[in-house]
Amino acid sequence: MSVFIQQRREFWWLRTKDAVLNSIGWAMNRLHSPAKLKPFEYVDPDTDETTYLYTDKRLSVLCIGSRRYYFDRITGRFDGVSASMMDVSGRVELAD
Repeated sequence: MSVFIQQRREFWWLRTKDAVLNSIGWAMNRLHSPAKLKPFEYVDPDTDETTYLYTDKRLSVLCIGSRRYYFDRITGRFDGVSASMMDVSGRVELAD
């Protein structure tokens, strides 16, 4: 009988925790609160392409392959895309 009660407590704890986190997320969306992001890196095993996410003082940056997508850290609005060195005409050759 104690196993059943323990599982039931765990079930209700998870349901309550989920409801609280959803309520906090809803309130943050309503207030347009900025999100705190932790640096993240993922290498796709199929394509060997790297996806990386980080923040600096003013921007959140999403890197996919050689492209970087910039987002305003406060508003979350898209701010621009960087051009890779291969796309720039008359680019400077970088030496080691």
